[in-house]
Amino acid sequence: MESAGDVAVGRSPVNRLPGATAFTGMPAAQALLSAVHAGGPVLAFVTGVAGSGKSDLLQQCRRLLNRSGTQVFTTLPEDEATPPGCAVIVDDVHHWETGTLSRLTDLADRGDLTVIAAAEPRLSDNNIRQVQRTFSALGTDIKLGPLPTPAIIARSGGTVSAPVADVIRRTAGGNRAAIDTALDVLRADPAGDERVAREAIAKWQHERLRALDPTTHDVLTVAALQPSPDPHTIADTLGLDPTAAIEALDRARGSGFLTGTDEFLPAALPVLRAVRGEHQIASTHRSLVDALLDRGALTVDGALSAARSGVVDGRLADLLLSAARTAPPAQAADLWHAALTAGADPGVVRVPLADAATLAGDLDTATRLADTILAADSPSDRRDAVRIGAAVAARRGTYSRSADLYRWLGPEAAGPDATIGVLTLLAIGDRPGAEEFSATADAAPPTTDHARGTLLSSGLLASLTSSPAAALGPILRAVSLSAQHRRAEPESAAAVAALLCLHSGDLAGAKAALSRDCDQTPREQLLLGWTAMVGGDLTTAADILGEVTPQNLRDELVAHALAVAIARRRGDMGALVAAWRDAVPAVAEMEVDLFALHPLGELWLAAVRLQDTARLAHLVTAADRLLAALGSPPAWSMSWSWYGVQAAILADDPSALVPYARQLGQAAAGEPFGAALADAGRAWLRVLQGQPDVAEVKKAASALEQAGLPWDAARLAGEAALRVDDTQAATSLLQVARLVGAPAVAATATHVDAAHPAAGPLTEREAEVARNLLLGLTYREIGARLFISGKTVEHHVARIRRRLGAGSRSEMLSMLRAAGYGPATNQGGGQSATSS
Repeated sequence: MESAGDVAVGRSPVNRLPGATAFTGMPAAQALLSAVHAGGPVLAFVTGVAGSGKSDLLQQCRRLLNRSGTQVFTTLPEDEATPPGCAVIVDDVHHWETGTLSRLTDLADRGDLTVIAAAEPRLSDNNIRQVQRTFSALGTDIKLGPLPTPAIIARSGGTVSAPVADVIRRTAGGNRAAIDTALDVLRADPAGDERVAREAIAKWQHERLRALDPTTHDVLTVAALQPSPDPHTIADTLGLDPTAAIEALDRARGSGFLTGTDEFLPAALPVLRAVRGEHQIASTHRSLVDALLDRGALTVDGALSAARSGVVDGRLADLLLSAARTAPPAQAADLWHAALTAGADPGVVRVPLADAATLAGDLDTATRLADTILAADSPSDRRDAVRIGAAVAARRGTYSRSADLYRWLGPEAAGPDATIGVLTLLAIGDRPGAEEFSATADAAPPTTDHARGTLLSSGLLASLTSSPAAALGPILRAVSLSAQHRRAEPESAAAVAALLCLHSGDLAGAKAALSRDCDQTPREQLLLGWTAMVGGDLTTAADILGEVTPQNLRDELVAHALAVAIARRRGDMGALVAAWRDAVPAVAEMEVDLFALHPLGELWLAAVRLQDTARLAHLVTAADRLLAALGSPPAWSMSWSWYGVQAAILADDPSALVPYARQLGQAAAGEPFGAALADAGRAWLRVLQGQPDVAEVKKAASALEQAGLPWDAARLAGEAALRVDDTQAATSLLQVARLVGAPAVAATATHVDAAHPAAGPLTEREAEVARNLLLGLTYREIGARLFISGKTVEHHVARIRRRLGAGSRSEMLSMLRAAGYGPATNQGGGQSATSS
C-alpha cells in the first residue's frame, strides 16, 4: 500500500526499470512495476483519484508485459478466451456493472493470470469494495495517495527546494498530475518561483473542474461551504434522493478535490468560485443553510459563514444571537455583528454589540454604536450608551470624557449605573460629584450588576477615609460577582483591587486579586507584570510584558511604564533610552487619573534619569492636584509620594524631596507601609545631604524589603555605602544591600552618568573574573584559568568597575566582596592583580 511518508531513492534498481522514473516518489507503484517485470501472475487493484497516476501506471504495466511477449487484454475477455499466462489490465472499473465486476473477480480467482484493475475510490459502492477485498486477499491492494514533500523534491530531480516543494504540495493537495504540471513549468522556466508554480496548478485545476458534471460541481460546492458533508445534507441541499446523493459524494471523492476527510482543497477555492460563479455558489449556500436549519444541524461557524455571505434568515439570526450571549468578547462581537447582518432587530443587537466591541478592543466600532444609541429616546438605552462611552473613554486614557458623560446624564437618570458615575468622578478627583452619584445609587433594583457596582463604588469611597484594608473588602467582594460579567465598564473590579493593593504595598493581595479570573484582560495581565516588577521579579515582569498585546492607550501607557521600570532597575541605560523613546508619543497624549498614578510615577523617574522632565512636568502637577482634591488619602497618596521622593533622589535635589517626605510622614500613622516609606524618605534625605546614618539606613532598608520593595531597599543601602567615609561601614551597608536585593543592584550608584550606566547583573564571565580577582591572582593567572588572554581579563575588570560605579580600584574590590564574590575575611591581602 502506498504510504505518504515513503519515497523511493532516485538511483534504486526499481527506478532503472523502463518508465519507472515517472513514478519516482511512489514506492507502491514502483513495487508493482517490479513485480510485473519479474514475471509470473500478478494480481493488483489500484485505487486513486483523478490525476493520481493510476492510468499511467496501468499503461506502463502493459508496456512491460508487451516487451516480455505476454498477451495483454485491455478489456474484459470471456473466460474461455483467456489462455493461461496472459494478462488482463483494465481501467476505470468503478463505471462497471455488477455482473461485469463479478467476471473480473472470477478471472482473479483463476490464479494463472496477471490481472491488474484500477478505479477511483468508491467508499459507498459495495460491489467495488468486494472486488477490492478479493484482490487484497489474493494479491495486492494499492492506493495511490497524495505525494509528500520529499517525493516532490525527488520528482524534480532535486532542483526544487523544500519550501517550494511544500507550497506545491499544499496547493495541489498532493495530486500527482497537478504537481507534475508545476514541475514542468519550473523546468521550462528556471527562474520561476512559488507564484509560477501556483499559477500552473490553478490552471490545471480549472481545466479539471470544468470537465466535471454539474452534480459533482454541486457536491464540491457544498463541501467547500460545509466541511465533510454527509449524504443527507447533500440530498437535502441539492434535492437528490439518498442513493443519488451517496453516488454523487463518491464521484466528488474521486475528482481529486476533496481531502481524506471530505473537505474541499483550500487552495482550489478561488478556482471553484471562478468556474461556478458567485451567483451559483450563493444559491447553493442558501440551500445548504436552509437544509441545516431545518435539521437543527447548522454550527456556529457555519452560521457565521452564512451571514457573512449575505444569507438573511430569521432562524439564522436567532442562532447567532443565542451563541453571542455566551461567547467570549472577541467572538461575541463577530456573532452580534453577524446576527445584525442576518436580519436581527438592530434595537436588540446594538447595545450588546457595543459592549462586545469595547471588551474586544474595537473602540471605534463601540464609539460609533454608542453615539447612535445616545440619541435614542429610551432612558435605558441612553444609560447604556453613557456606560459604554465612559468605558471606551477610560480605555483611551481620558477619564475626563467618562466623567463628562455621567455629569451630562445626571445621578437620577443614571439609575443602577450611578455606581459607575462614582468611579469615573473619583478617577478625576471630583469627590463631591462622586458622593452625589453615590447618594442616588441605593434606589436602584438589587440586581447582581448593581450589587457589584455598589460594592466597588463603596470600597473606592471608603479608600478616601479608611485604611486600605478596610476599603479592599468590598472591592474584593465585587470581584467575586464579576465571573459572568459581560458589560463594558471603565474598570474591572479585579483591576481596582489590584491597584489599591499596589498603592498600599500589598503585593500578595494584588496578585491574588488578579489571579481570580483565568481569562485575564490585557490590562489585568499587565498589572500582574507590574506586581512582579515591584517585587523585584524582573524576569517574570519582562516575560509578561513580551506576551501581552496592548489594546488601547491605557494599556500602552502601562506597558511603556513597565518597560522603563524594568530597564531602570536592571541598570540598562541603552534599554532605558529606547523604552523612553518608545513611550514619548503615548506620554504626549496622556491624561492623569487616579488609576494611572503608578505608570506616571515610573515614567516620571525615567524622565528624571534621562533629564527630560519638562515633557511631563504638567502631568506631575496634575497628579498632585488630583490627590489634594481627594483629600490626599493615604491609600492612594503613599506610593505617589514615594515616587516623588525617588524623583528627588535621582535629581540629587534634597529640597524637592522634603514635601513628599512630609506627606509620607503624615500618611504613616497606623499604616506600616506608609511608615516604612516615611522612614526611608528620612534616611534618603540624610544620604542626599551627605550625612547618612548607617543604623537608620539599615533599619529603613529592612522595612522596605518587608514592605515588598526589595529593589528600593537595596538601592538605598548601596547609595548610602558610597557616601560614608568609613570603609567598614560602607562594607556593612553593601552587605545589607546584597542581602535585601540582587548583588548587582546593591552596587548601583545613582550618580553614574549616561556614559557609565548603573550596575546590572554581572555576566557569567565577569563573575568568574571577579571571583578570581578577589583570590589575588594576576591578570595572566586569571587568563590561564579561564583560557583567555591577560588583556581580555583587563577589559573585563574595566567593565566590572564601570558596572559597579566604583570610583577607585579599592572601592571596586570592596564592593565585590560585599556583593559575595569573594571570601568575606579577605580584606585585600595576598598578591594584587596587575596587568603583568
